Amino acid sequence: MKLIALIMESPAPEDDFIIVEFRSDKSGQHFQVFIEQPFLKRIRKYDEWLLDIKFRSIVMKDLEGNKTYDTQLYSEMAVGVTDLMRKKYK
Repeated sequence: MKLIALIMESPAPEDDFIIVEFRSDKSGQHFQVFIEQPFLKRIRKYDEWLLDIKFRSIVMKDLEGNKTYDTQLYSEMAVGVTDLMRKKYK
């Protein structure tokens, strides 16, 4: 799913994720999106980026041996937003 995201924190050089707020989210929640080398892509705080969001589920075992699930957001495609894109994507 393609969504426009506002970057809420500047990524550090060693980070493999970004913290975003999706423009179409009315509640203003912040999400962690995993992306390869965001610092090298020059993703900066308060920039808008078009992200192709996908979901990935991680199965882990807790201390008692029970299965726990963690759903992560990730993106393999990130494009800086232009004025034309703002009208097409929410």
